Formats: sequence, C-alpha cells, structure tokens
Amino acid sequence: MTYTAFIGFAMMIIITYLLLKKKVSTLIAFGVIPIIGAILIGSSLNDIAKYISKGLDLTLSLTMIMLFSLPYFKLMDDTGLFNTIVKWLLKHTKLHPITLAIISVIIPTIIEIDGSVISAYVITIPLLIPLYKKLKMDPKVLLFLCSAGMCFDYIIPWNARTLRGASLLKSIENAPNFIFVKLIPIQIAYLLILIILAVILAKIQMKNGAGLADGKLDNGELEEAFKETELSRPKMFWPNLILTILVVVGLIVVKVPNYFMFALGLVIAISINYRDLKLQNKLLSKYAAELYPTAPAVLLSGVVVGVLQESGMMDQMVNVLVNFIPNGLGTWVYIIIALIGAPLMFIFTNDTWYYALIPIVAGICAKFGVSTEFVVLALMMNIGAMVSPVAQPQIYLACDLADHTELADYVKFSFPLFWILTIIWVVLGMVFRIFI
Repeated sequence: MTYTAFIGFAMMIIITYLLLKKKVSTLIAFGVIPIIGAILIGSSLNDIAKYISKGLDLTLSLTMIMLFSLPYFKLMDDTGLFNTIVKWLLKHTKLHPITLAIISVIIPTIIEIDGSVISAYVITIPLLIPLYKKLKMDPKVLLFLCSAGMCFDYIIPWNARTLRGASLLKSIENAPNFIFVKLIPIQIAYLLILIILAVILAKIQMKNGAGLADGKLDNGELEEAFKETELSRPKMFWPNLILTILVVVGLIVVKVPNYFMFALGLVIAISINYRDLKLQNKLLSKYAAELYPTAPAVLLSGVVVGVLQESGMMDQMVNVLVNFIPNGLGTWVYIIIALIGAPLMFIFTNDTWYYALIPIVAGICAKFGVSTEFVVLALMMNIGAMVSPVAQPQIYLACDLADHTELADYVKFSFPLFWILTIIWVVLGMVFRIFI
C-alpha cells in the first residue's frame, strides 16, 4: 500500500467513525479532515485550493436547491397543506402501517423516473412524514424505503448511473438500452423483495406500538390532531396544492436549474399566503435557521470529494483494493467487489466508482477472460450509495425533511438493510446468468 492510499483510507475511516459516533460536527469532519489529509500527502496550498474549488463545484447546485426547497416545504407545512391531505386520507381510508410502508416504496419509484434523487425526496417525505407521525412509525423506515425504492430506477436509460455505466461499454451500440434490457429481470425481482421487506419492517413497527386501533380517527380526534395555527391558511389549500404541483412538474420538464423552480415557488408562495412584509421576513429568518448546519454540510462534502479525486488518493486506493484480492480469485474479482459494494460506498463517490474503480476491475478481469459487459452490469447497482453522505449528499436533505432525523441514526438503521439488498441483487444476477 502506498503512503497516499494509506492516508486516503485513514481519512475516510476517521470521517465515517467520527460522524457515526457523533464525536464532531459534520462541518469539521468534511471541512477540516480532508485538508489535513491533503497536507499529509504533501499537497501545496495552491493544490489544496484547486481540490476544494473542484469539489465545491460538484455540490454547489445541490446546496442551492436546499437553500430554496427546504423553506418552500416548511412554508407549505405551516400553511397546513400537508395536514389537510393527511387529514383527508385518515378520514376516508383505513390507514395501516403495512399500506403506508408499501406506499413509501411505490411513490419514490414512480417519481425517480425523471432521474432526480432530489425530486423523489422532496415530494415523498413531506407528503408521508405526517402519516408516519400519526401512526407512530419510525421516520428512519420512511427514509430507508424511499431511498431503496429509488434504486429500482437506476437502470432506466436516461438515469445518470446508467449513462455512466454505458460510457464504459464503447463496443456496444445503444449501451443505455442494452443495460436496461439486461437488468430489468433483476430489478423486477428487487422491487418485489423490497415490498416484502417493507411489509416486514411495518410488522416490526406494529410490534413496537405503531398504528391506530381501528385504522381511523373519529372527527373529534382528527380536529384535535390537526389544530389550525395562526399560520394556517385553509382557504389557500387549492392554490398551494396547484402551485406545488407546478413546481414539481417544472423540475421535470422546464430546462432551468432546479433551485430556480424552488426559488420561484417560494417567492410566489410566501407572497400569496402571507401578505404582511414583517411576517414574511420573520418566516424567512425561521426557515434560514433550520437550514443550518444541513446546507453547509452538503456544500462541504464537496471538499472530501475534491481532495479524494483531484489529489490522486482515490486512484491509488482503488489499486490497493483490487490488488488485495488474491490472483486465484481473479475471475471473480468483480463479483467480490459487487458483494462488498455497500461498505465500499463510504469511501467512493458515484463518479469514482464508475470512472476509477470499474475500469480497473474490468482491466484485471479481462486478463482472466471475463467480458467488460459482465463487470459493468455487476457493478452498476451501487445501492450502498444511498446510505453514504459522501456518495449521495442529498441524504442530508432527506434526513432534515424526515423530522430532523440524525444522519448517524439513519446510517446505522439502513446500512445493514442496504448491504443485504446488495448481496441479494448480486446473487440474483448470477442466478439469472446475467453476470456470468
């Protein structure tokens, strides 16, 4: 192992440990430790500045989305939009934890068709979190099922992951469609397994006291549960609902940055719901306070990515990882990497997974007669990314939306489940003879 690779591994292990044990704030973990790592490998101040600049470029747009999306949904919550929807559902349906868990899988599966993780989170979680609260279900279940549900859409031809994988299959015509057709049988099986897992998690929640006695609340209980406040705007329900739908549709069809759609929606929403300028400023100040430290943490995650990718740490870490596997297992290197993909995503970003790790693994496997096609297909579904804030900084936004769930608590709850899903997915690929 080279010195640079050692520092890279040490840096990521320290960051992960400190975050999971809640020893330091995310801002220190992401903003300070990578810089120390860069100094230790001999990078100059100018080099470090370049690493940081490149990394922040990757997370700036996501931070801008949070800057406007979180206040938008907080405002809609204050107006009573989500409470009204939940109140109607509770009044007209027999809501059950199992039903809610399955819905938590289906909704993000549909929304993620546009390829946007942000869209899936900001639509699914604000809509369902009030129901989780009412049924006394753990919000971490919602976070996990929403994140896992999105993984079904990883293989659609326009998804960023599919496009990254397709770029490595230069000899195959229309590679995105090739990947989609090859992997769809596994994905269908994956979705069915995920729904079964959702039912199991719901039953565990019920054993812990989740659910309503008969699945319904009477009118008195409904009114007590959803009391109006001075910020409630019941007469603005339909304008607010239509505006929210337009913002969501705009995210998908309008060719402008996502953060602009939320900014426009926020300006319109606060103007039509709260005409008083002093109240508007008071609300914006309240929402701004709730952005901290989540938004800065997302921005600073770019420092980690920048240092890893631009300093050469990641390339050397990949070489160490691949060379660690004995030559006798050379034919199965890609399968072994796929099986341990979930924990590996704590040290990889999505880009380094596809553009640094997979090409090296493919090169090694080619020496043993394994087609690059098999390697790319087996390593396509880095499901573990959905539990890693380094690979998927949108998780910070999701945790904030899910009743301010602690990131460390989400990781501890979800990681074993994501790893199990990863192993099942790889085994299915081998059983269906798609990877071998």
